[in-house]
Amino acid sequence: MTELSIVNVTKRFDETDVLKGVSLDIADGEFVSLVGPSGCGKSTLLRIIAGLEAQTSGDIRIAGQSVVDRRAADRNLSMVFQSYALYPHLSVADNIAVPLKMRRLSRLQRLPLAARLLPSGRAASRKIEYDVHQAAKMLEIEHLLNRKPGQLSGGQRQRVALGRALVREPAAFLLDEPLSNLDAKLRVQTRAEIAQLHRRLRATFVYVTHDQVEAMTMSDRIAVMMGGRILQCATPETIYEDPDHIDVAEFIGAHKINILPVEIADDGQLHLLDRRLELSVVGVGRGVGSLGLRPEALRLAGENAPIRGHVVHRENLGAELFVQVEVAALKERVTLRANPEQRRALQLGSPVGLEFDPAKALLFDPHGKRLRQLRPSFAAKTEVA
Repeated sequence: MTELSIVNVTKRFDETDVLKGVSLDIADGEFVSLVGPSGCGKSTLLRIIAGLEAQTSGDIRIAGQSVVDRRAADRNLSMVFQSYALYPHLSVADNIAVPLKMRRLSRLQRLPLAARLLPSGRAASRKIEYDVHQAAKMLEIEHLLNRKPGQLSGGQRQRVALGRALVREPAAFLLDEPLSNLDAKLRVQTRAEIAQLHRRLRATFVYVTHDQVEAMTMSDRIAVMMGGRILQCATPETIYEDPDHIDVAEFIGAHKINILPVEIADDGQLHLLDRRLELSVVGVGRGVGSLGLRPEALRLAGENAPIRGHVVHRENLGAELFVQVEVAALKERVTLRANPEQRRALQLGSPVGLEFDPAKALLFDPHGKRLRQLRPSFAAKTEVA
């Protein structure tokens, strides 16, 4: 079993706290992504897990055993870097074989002449060659084994880096933004390959990325990091549909969630743009809040719609149409996901009215914390915005 446990890990560089008491349990065979903006501490945390960086305090446990006193080479973890870190003078086969040669061959056996003359060296070399071919076959790069990295595309180099990690049969795979150097088409293809590799191996993967689309499409769970802390760790569906904090809601989603200012009356009734909504919050006193609405929660409404504005931008994606609406009383534009059939009614400059599905509304307090006691005010059809 190769569970990973991060226990109250902190990291300080000079006077800067990069990690502020991070704790996370990762189950055997689970794919967990650490996602967040640049500088949130996700890559530092991965390096601490790998043993490439020492934590200021806290513990890292693999299969229940603390590894904080073990060197990186003794933790049985394979790391795939953003830069691939391939040796340009070695063939693909030799690049993949590097960790096996370091682990299985003595210094004498690594010498080219000794490896051929010593019976033990020949046997070990044959086994290494077999394992390299097996990894290459799994990644469909057998035809590239004799090439040098300079002769490969970015996607092929990424597969070689994965193959080198794969042959070690590690306790867990650590991947630090491995797709950031690929173009958009290759990123889509390679993330599918990584997800398929994970399913075949049933191994533990810890994946660092700033791209929330990568995290959403590959992960069993996503840990959203900001300011050196994990704000929420849950399934992609939960992170998207049921965020704990406004920062999580704003970070996750191909199109940013709409955040609208609302006033909360003494009785919990919500008011938006000086108009009473048929939504109320239980157990919260008078004050202000933020109403979060995903673009797909909004819909077109008639002239009496509580939110009215005009179209200022359109993104036609074929199967989907995203429209930005400027509302005079709001600082931020409101984004609507519409059906392509509605494009004629959503021309630039067109006046529109909007309402939303109350079941998909998210309410946050002034500090960004989620308020979950949001309720319809009446059983009748809700007139909302």
